[in-house]
Amino acid sequence: MTPLLFASLALIACAPRHDDTSAPSDTGVDPGPITLPASTFLMGCTDGQSDCDDDETEHSVTLTHDYYAAATEVTEAEFESVMGYNPSALTDCGADCPVETVSWYEAAAYTNAVSAAAGLTGCYACTGAGSDVVCDVAVDPYDCEGYRLLTEAEWEGAARCGTDVTYAGSNDVSAVAWTSANSGGTKHAVGGLDSNACGLRDLSGNVWEWTGDYYGEYGSAPATDPAGPATGSGRVIRGGGFGGGAADARVAERAGRYGEYGYDALGFRLGRTDP
Repeated sequence: MTPLLFASLALIACAPRHDDTSAPSDTGVDPGPITLPASTFLMGCTDGQSDCDDDETEHSVTLTHDYYAAATEVTEAEFESVMGYNPSALTDCGADCPVETVSWYEAAAYTNAVSAAAGLTGCYACTGAGSDVVCDVAVDPYDCEGYRLLTEAEWEGAARCGTDVTYAGSNDVSAVAWTSANSGGTKHAVGGLDSNACGLRDLSGNVWEWTGDYYGEYGSAPATDPAGPATGSGRVIRGGGFGGGAADARVAERAGRYGEYGYDALGFRLGRTDP
């Protein structure tokens, strides 16, 4: 059973741009410079979804900013090169595998470090260092110039990429996601399976991904640039992991976890508002 605190998007006009200028040129980190356009789409339990949960109410979301989403999850090598340590439990997988056993705080601190290296203002206020760091959101994510975690709405918009398929890029889970059915019980190097139409990989499966939002049920009312509840006890995680079943890998599946706790099937990817 996936150790979650809480168990538990469809048409987006997505024409991604591959813009090399979106990547920091001097940090040694490639965030996967794929730009997703501002759009309006349906989020939650849409017609293409199955095994829906009560917290997946279908509703319209409008994102008014173009935004960047990394093509793959942050790897062990990328995290260690920036932060100077590797928190992962499954290090036998290798440097190109997603970093995991990383708390929400550590993920936020990493994005701040990448922002600082690129000369950008960080999106989080952090104190402490390493596994003892504690962070909170410092500025509205859509207005922040630095790298950050994707909002939950951005994550689902990126995963859907103009489609209403069940998983990020396919209705065939094995084509795009490492789950309990094909993973052999461990994570895999990033980018090893098919991408979705936007060129993004591993949004379904491999490791769950932290988003920036506090967890909370959303309603059926349309939302513009949503960033989740103002307060909460857990942060939203998305995408499913190598130890879970196909239902966890659905693009609408959502869960929450306390921000101070990581585990070996939970990582993250970089995002950023397109300036």
